[in-house]
Amino acid sequence: MRTVVEVVARRGPGGRTVLPVMRASGQLAVRRTGAASVHLVATAFGPLGGDDAEIRLVVEEGARLSVHTVAAAVVLPQRGASPPSRQAVRAEVAGTLDLAPEPTVVTARATHEADLLVQLGPDGALNATEQVLLGRTEEEPGRWTGTTRVERASRPLLHTTVGLGPGAPAWLPPVAPRAYVSTLRLYGDAPPGVVTGDDAVRLPLPGGWVATAWGAELHEAAARLAAVTAPAGELVAAATGLVPSHR
Repeated sequence: MRTVVEVVARRGPGGRTVLPVMRASGQLAVRRTGAASVHLVATAFGPLGGDDAEIRLVVEEGARLSVHTVAAAVVLPQRGASPPSRQAVRAEVAGTLDLAPEPTVVTARATHEADLLVQLGPDGALNATEQVLLGRTEEEPGRWTGTTRVERASRPLLHTTVGLGPGAPAWLPPVAPRAYVSTLRLYGDAPPGVVTGDDAVRLPLPGGWVATAWGAELHEAAARLAAVTAPAGELVAAATGLVPSHR
């Protein structure tokens, strides 16, 4: 099945965000759920092997847009030889974009490809998260490949591909995590230094940072990511196991 979602965010009167374009077809519907936020709602079970979804986002200068989903996406295979399913997010951001979908669960025998391509304007800001779990409880893992490319004024800031699951070149037991989380933050902040943790790392980028973490379970990977993305004082506490007191 072919799915297309289009959302345009524009600065309206008084600085509020208006959404002159908000439409979807195929397996997803789009609903406005806040002053500058939308949720994507699945209208069919899946994605299934062979499904193709494209999400097109435009955030104009002075506008803000937050994009969420209402539930985890459970990727299922077709019967027999199952082709991969695919989801591509393509965004043009002159304002501020926050991408915070629920996790993607790739079931046994399923293969899913996720692409994120963002074109940032000179003052564009981005916060994007990705959460992936290979296999449901007591199930063999599926395979997931994620590619992220971010450019500012046509100059690349980040281009990376992560492959997880059976057959992925870097996924070899015992180094075979089932859970993966990532956060990309580009808000024009001064780049921080490198921060490492238990199966987690935060790396500086021009105007921000990218952080990734792995684990056997999703909550475990999320906790490791939080430990390397916390403010400086909290990072020390996470590293030592001490929780600072607040008075």
